[in-house]
Amino acid sequence: MIEPDSNLTERLFSRVEQVPETSTISFAGPRQPSSGPPAPYVDGAHLPGFYRLQKRAFWRWQGTDSIEIEATLARIAVARGPRSSEQWLDTVAEYKSGNWVFEWSRLGAEAQQQALQCLARDPERARAQFLAAARYFALASYPHLRGDVLGLQAQVLANQAYRQAGQLLAVPLKELRIPYNGKEVQGYLHLPTLERSSPLVIVSGSLDSLQLDFWRFYEQYLAPAGIAMLTVDMPGVGYSSHWPLVQDSSRLHQAVLEYVPQIPWVDERRVALLGVRMGGNVAARLAFLEPFRLRTVVSIAGAANLFFSDRERFMQTPPMLRDTIANRMGLNSNDWEQLYYHCRGFSLKAQGLMGHRSTVPILSIGHKRDFICPEADIQALAASSRGGQALVLDKLPLFELYASALGRARDWLVDHL
Repeated sequence: MIEPDSNLTERLFSRVEQVPETSTISFAGPRQPSSGPPAPYVDGAHLPGFYRLQKRAFWRWQGTDSIEIEATLARIAVARGPRSSEQWLDTVAEYKSGNWVFEWSRLGAEAQQQALQCLARDPERARAQFLAAARYFALASYPHLRGDVLGLQAQVLANQAYRQAGQLLAVPLKELRIPYNGKEVQGYLHLPTLERSSPLVIVSGSLDSLQLDFWRFYEQYLAPAGIAMLTVDMPGVGYSSHWPLVQDSSRLHQAVLEYVPQIPWVDERRVALLGVRMGGNVAARLAFLEPFRLRTVVSIAGAANLFFSDRERFMQTPPMLRDTIANRMGLNSNDWEQLYYHCRGFSLKAQGLMGHRSTVPILSIGHKRDFICPEADIQALAASSRGGQALVLDKLPLFELYASALGRARDWLVDHL
């Protein structure tokens, strides 16, 4: 039963005092202007005028209205008032018009209010509005840094709206709490049916994503194929924020895999992992470590080797991504040279995994010129498994890339599950 709480937004944000602005959370002191050309990201533009990577195409693909995106970014760009860093438009320091969290949270509150108003007479529309609210609040929280007081309050609202939408599904959303080392790994379980056990894919994203980012993938690709989806946050973010990212990056997901036989609605014999960016690193890692629990693995633009092992590449990392990586590890990003030595251990090749042959077939998908997962890594990861395949994309626009990558991932999962 949904418990409407239209005043939660007001209660969370009503006593906003001076709190650190997002770009100051994981970096101490003044920022130096970015130098050199932007790195070639495929899923988000590194624009000199913004601290945050601009994933406009991805936000649109999720269902956020493109006109609303541009209008909100315009309000942020023209806002007056002190900024934490004058070089970045999205660093308005005070919680007011023009502040990133404020602007997206305002849209989230409006969508949530609309959802509550039509809940009794039009549940389908209410569900759509709750999902819209979840997307807006998640954008307000982006990139979801630990210690970002306002961002984390928006994240609470994003998850609340997502759970409310989930209660309006034909098979209501289930929340799992999986014991691990005296705490819990919390995940959202989406089920296409309760009439029989479903094959399961465990899904994780990048270090700057939340579980609710994968709703559309489930709705459009997995559910029609009869595949259940369990989302799990990466260490250091979302519901997994109390665990730091360490070299054993897959330890939480490994605990989830071990728990799968206790989930009554899924078939423990037909389980796959799908990961994006650092989630792809985790998924591929478990292809080597858990060959008897997994049928297959899909890595989409996975950070497998070169991003961590190629110093010149690593040094091109833009500020937001630097902060995100450091934040997940419980560190500051000021000494990026030192962080490079910390991060080299994330390379699957340095760990002695990539280059061997896993018995779990790996589908490795990515863009030929991507900064984090270039073609060499795409091919090498696929070659590290028996029956593995590589899908190297080399076209734009991004909408076509999403359709190609996710459609291929769905077909691969159907074939192997």
